Amino acid sequence: MDIVAALSTQLKLDEQAAAGLAGGLLLLIEDIVREKASFAAASCIREAVPEMRDWQMSSPTLAPGMLSLASLPPAHPLAGDQAEMISVLGRFGVDAGEADLGASLMLEFLASRLTPANLSVIVAAMPSLK
Repeated sequence: MDIVAALSTQLKLDEQAAAGLAGGLLLLIEDIVREKASFAAASCIREAVPEMRDWQMSSPTLAPGMLSLASLPPAHPLAGDQAEMISVLGRFGVDAGEADLGASLMLEFLASRLTPANLSVIVAAMPSLK
């Protein structure tokens, strides 16, 4: 599965933003899995997705002094990993209502790269991927 193309098409993002979003969402998933499951489980994501680092580096950055409280997306009333996913989506201008679609695409992508055993650990650590 080409996750960058899927995110670009489904969420109507240009390719660079879709790559940055893919990297951001994978980093979020990796961090949550490391926190809730284990370092080994989180490491399997990076091993299965070697292009993850390049995607993270393609993410647009802000020039110094360009970030302000007014430019940040508002906090979402949901708690947990779904709120964190919504926050990542918001940094790329994706509406919170697309969180389920983003989670579904990430789950499909991870299922194409990971063993079923590794995938089940990740889904258990991050229920919003279901």
